[in-house]
Amino acid sequence: MYKNLTSYIIPAIFMAGLYLIYMLVLRTGPLPALLFASLPVLGICMAGVFRQQIAFYAFFILNYLISGISRYIEMKIGMIMLGLTIGLVVLAFLKNIFHPYDWKRSRSFLVLIWLIWFIYCLFELFNPTAVTEAWLIAINGYALFSLISAILIPVFFARYKDLQWLLILWAFLSLLAAAKGYWQRNHGFDAAELRWLFVGGGARTHIIYSGIRYFSFFTDAANYGISMALSMTVFGIIGFYVRPLWIKLLFWGTTIAAFYGMMISGTRSAVVIPIVGTIVYLILCRNLRHILIGGSLFIVALFLLTQTTIGNSNQYIRRMRTTFDQQDASFQVRLINKKKLSGYLQEKPFGIGLGLNGGRAERFKVDTPLAKIPPDSTHTATWIDTGIIGLCLYFTLLFLILLKASYTTVFVIRNKKLRGIMIAFIAGISGVLVAAYASDVTTYPNGIIMSVLYAFLFTIPYYDKESVPQQTTA
Repeated sequence: MYKNLTSYIIPAIFMAGLYLIYMLVLRTGPLPALLFASLPVLGICMAGVFRQQIAFYAFFILNYLISGISRYIEMKIGMIMLGLTIGLVVLAFLKNIFHPYDWKRSRSFLVLIWLIWFIYCLFELFNPTAVTEAWLIAINGYALFSLISAILIPVFFARYKDLQWLLILWAFLSLLAAAKGYWQRNHGFDAAELRWLFVGGGARTHIIYSGIRYFSFFTDAANYGISMALSMTVFGIIGFYVRPLWIKLLFWGTTIAAFYGMMISGTRSAVVIPIVGTIVYLILCRNLRHILIGGSLFIVALFLLTQTTIGNSNQYIRRMRTTFDQQDASFQVRLINKKKLSGYLQEKPFGIGLGLNGGRAERFKVDTPLAKIPPDSTHTATWIDTGIIGLCLYFTLLFLILLKASYTTVFVIRNKKLRGIMIAFIAGISGVLVAAYASDVTTYPNGIIMSVLYAFLFTIPYYDKESVPQQTTA
């Protein structure tokens, strides 16, 4: 079947390529056409030389830094990341020519789940208010990368050591983000950051009554705080399970640095991530000593935040405490916006189309009151774009993913180290999903990081079966 399919696909690609070369010659001249014609040869050469993990590491690094780069160089981040995502697929196809992958690894429950969600998002193209350009910009973050990562990561990262190096890379990037935040707080903002604050309007939400909210090289402080809280939760838990000592110290050092970054971001919803992560960890770890110690520390911390004023002299602790204040003005505004949305969306069960929430519809000349109400969070944005049917489907699929992964972690995974990593990923994901009620958690780099974590929840069991990580000095 595969050979029969290939016999049709390859000639189709060849004919499409010839047509594009012909059109380039007519419209732009022979030189651009020649450069385009050389791309397949270049791609095959790269596929033969470079390991797929290196390409993914480069993609991961760029995903983490591209928001900061865009502050200095104007670029369309969404289109660039969409192109690179497709590039990973092309690389996998070309690499498969030289070293065929074990595609059986990609036949997972997660691929089925994300395929269902992708099909729903595909049908959003037929929404009466949908705009194709907006859909193309939004689809990668909504569904495409999640599906592609679920297919490619199990075959790209065939060994535990590949995952370990990705975690080390993520830790260093988190340290870099925390260091940039420290520099902003102690040495001030550079010219591009000041322009964003005072010309671009960032000061309205970042220089406020409670102090300055720092954003490192992220799009804003909320995005920065969410990312740091996720790193803090994941690496804080993994540090208990990994060896050798230098990796353990690196991960715990990252935890401390990420906690600092989360605090100076002033992002209240980010505080929810380690709280929810701790609860999930205590449920899944099934270790009485950890439950007693962790549960006691959790109760004490929650008591200090909600029932006392200890530390109120510190602006970050004072702002963090407002996370639990239901009378907070910002929280009340969110409730008012959600009531307005509820009324409008009763007539639009499928939403208004991907990529049109939060005023984006004005760019595409779509006149609807739904697009003028700020969504304030990822879940609300999904509600606006895909409707109540899409939101319910999305929550159901997420629940099934976490339920399946939790069952595998508790009852299937035998290796203690791998079980700890699985728990850490589930804890981090759960925390972010709760925080998504109040913040946008899909902005780069967080959306892609979340998709990667989902994919590894269904890749790690292969490491356990093959006993790859049984060595204590992985």
